[in-house]
Amino acid sequence: MSTRLYHIVLSLAFLTFSRTVPAQSLPSLPVDGRIQKGTLRCGVTYYMVKNDEVKGYADFAVVRRGEAPQDSDLEGLDTEWLSLHGIGPRPGGYFRDADGAAVLHLDRVPVYDANVLDSTLLVTFAQVAASRADEAVIVSGDIDPVELKKKMDIFSMLVPQHFVENGRGPDYVWEPYVMPSVVFSRTPLGDRGIVRVAYASPRTPYDQMNTAQALVMGILSREFHTLAMRRIERNLRDAGVPYGRLEWKYLNSTETGGDEEYAVEVQTDRAHLEAAMKTVSRSLAEMDEFGVSEEEYTDAKKVMMADMLQRGSAPLSNRKYVDRCIAHFLYGANLAPYSEETRLFARKNVADTTETRLFNQFATSLLSQLSNLTLSYRADLDSLDEDEALFQYNLAYLYGSTIREPKDYAWQQDTSGLETVSPRVRVKETKAEPVSGGTMWTLSNGIRVVYKQVPGSGNFHYALLLGGGLSGVNGLEEGEGGYFGDMLTLFDAGGLSASGFRDHLAVNGIRMDTQVAMTYTAIQGSAPSSKLATLLKALLALANGRTANRDEFDIYLRNAAWAREPVEDRLYSLMYPGFSYSPKKYTRGLGPGTQAKATQFFESLFSRVNDGVLVIVGDLDESTVRRTILRYAGGFRTHSGNASRKSIRYQPRSGTYTYFSQEGRKGVYVLLDAEYPLSGVNYALAGVAVEVLRCHLVKALEGTGMSVEITAGFHTYPQERLWMFLSCEGGYDLEAVRRGIRSAAAATVSRRDLNAYKEMVLAEMNRELAQPETIVTALVARYGVGKDLVTHYKESVEGITAARLTDMLSVLSRGSIVEMAIE
Repeated sequence: MSTRLYHIVLSLAFLTFSRTVPAQSLPSLPVDGRIQKGTLRCGVTYYMVKNDEVKGYADFAVVRRGEAPQDSDLEGLDTEWLSLHGIGPRPGGYFRDADGAAVLHLDRVPVYDANVLDSTLLVTFAQVAASRADEAVIVSGDIDPVELKKKMDIFSMLVPQHFVENGRGPDYVWEPYVMPSVVFSRTPLGDRGIVRVAYASPRTPYDQMNTAQALVMGILSREFHTLAMRRIERNLRDAGVPYGRLEWKYLNSTETGGDEEYAVEVQTDRAHLEAAMKTVSRSLAEMDEFGVSEEEYTDAKKVMMADMLQRGSAPLSNRKYVDRCIAHFLYGANLAPYSEETRLFARKNVADTTETRLFNQFATSLLSQLSNLTLSYRADLDSLDEDEALFQYNLAYLYGSTIREPKDYAWQQDTSGLETVSPRVRVKETKAEPVSGGTMWTLSNGIRVVYKQVPGSGNFHYALLLGGGLSGVNGLEEGEGGYFGDMLTLFDAGGLSASGFRDHLAVNGIRMDTQVAMTYTAIQGSAPSSKLATLLKALLALANGRTANRDEFDIYLRNAAWAREPVEDRLYSLMYPGFSYSPKKYTRGLGPGTQAKATQFFESLFSRVNDGVLVIVGDLDESTVRRTILRYAGGFRTHSGNASRKSIRYQPRSGTYTYFSQEGRKGVYVLLDAEYPLSGVNYALAGVAVEVLRCHLVKALEGTGMSVEITAGFHTYPQERLWMFLSCEGGYDLEAVRRGIRSAAAATVSRRDLNAYKEMVLAEMNRELAQPETIVTALVARYGVGKDLVTHYKESVEGITAARLTDMLSVLSRGSIVEMAIE
């Protein structure tokens, strides 16, 4: 790490811990209590993580330091046996190269079968025995650590002794490069293009990776991301540069043994590639030369807090635990729980003035005009004048570092227009709410409120469910309705501009997304526990004081034209051609009249809020919720009578349709769709069916190097239908995918496997229904489409049978099918 950057990060680390540590030391970080680490008799490092993310399954990995994967490694792996038990490769294969280290991934191993567990350990230690390099074995999942350690000790006796120099970090020397580089790749992106601006910086020293310095570096990087991307996005909008995608990518010291990298990618049309590049350059130069204001920096921290709290409390997947252990073994990354980073971020030992000054020094140490710069272009162009590209980048940087734009980038706004005095209401009726196990209040104005306390998180989840969806909109174009949810973000409200209203939500830690379904609309998200009143005032402003912002819509329309449709949405459009009420986004459906249609739609919904339900679930006591609701709920408009539902008839295409494309990731993608009733049993059964189909696809794709991912769900209107989306990346063996589908539909599942699948689904539902977000989702299903899928979920899981499973997979295999092979 460069001397300047090192001292900036170290200074902030010492300031943060100044009340608790000696002047010249930083404490080591605690290890996540789920992780056990040690050394086997043969000298190989092991990591074990007891994680109940997926009942009956675990992820394995073998890491071999200093030896890149060879073809012989895969040849020595019994992929036929692995595939037979549903252990398939990741999109890049079973092996990957991590900075010259070979990493073998064996994901989703069915450890409920003791024979499979033992055989997987045999495969694992056979890989270990093939080398004398410094190696590690990692297992995360539904394991008994004591019993697993005994098995590892036995298998390690078959492995020759490894003599390893412990504690040695990767060989690394920071070598700054004064001359910038330009990379051009001719890519068939049509009228689109991608420009990427990346700056390299030195990695965190190996001996500091397990101290607060590494956490402080991560926090500073996230702050830099938040502040820089806000400026870049605003400046792109102001400059009239369309962007279908704007991404920040940070390659940190836990992911590489080399330099860190900070990169901004803009996908735009080819005509605006240079303008996008110059806007990014000018925005970064302004941060470099003039820094950010204390107000802007303080606001950014408030915006980040909600994400940090969620990151600190969210459970980790087996894959994430395995990746963290790999990073610890290869790069010395810490194994502290993410809550440690959240705790450090929330500490108040450092004055905002000091933090702002240190952050500006940090940003300046990263941004150095042309030094350590890589400028990349991807477009369907014959050539690129690299010298001219660098000249224009440098010119824009000089401009940004010389002329300070008269813009206020802070988030805080004048919110006096949001203050309101609402008519008081009272609770007319109180009763138990069966889906959530909470309480339902019916207010004197007819509005229903569902409240459920889930303590401990410091926040809550919510949903304002409104009666009415896409089926009630006349004159919709195909794919237009998918944009209606976004239209609610383009209204001025409460005396704030549309962007000001979004900033107001962000700086208060309030997340708000709108889902417009066929028969209902849900405005939902999360907020800190102290912000219930702020949320209700924001909802009232949207309900009663919206004004369509045409300028915001024009920018949205311009950017959406260059966004790429996901493969799943492309398949949906092929299966449901001409369906005007599609909830998907198709750019061909978005037009100048969309905002006007959405304005009329939302006015209709907000004029009768009593048609829906307000849901509050989370870390809030009942008296606070009740008092706050009664203060503000009287401000919502209500209407007597119920809205009528428009009758819609539509049938998707029947049969199988196959398409070929060159746009997107190489792979085979399939959408299966069939009429199937949605019930509690079938909802749970779909989870089992996904796993059975996944295993048969893995077996059918053995030897192709293709991975398997499946998502599934139900449509409820105009018909109850089950769908599954299959993503098989890494090749395009379409016939093998078809063979896997046929095999699953005809298969007979053993009693042992079926019981294991049922336990898996039951454990997942037990875990999910303890989360406020899932409880809100279940309530939306109950009061949005009239489906109670969770009240008797244990009985539903018990009702799963082999005959029902066969029926579901058989019906899907004979239903509507759309295939797409991307070469």
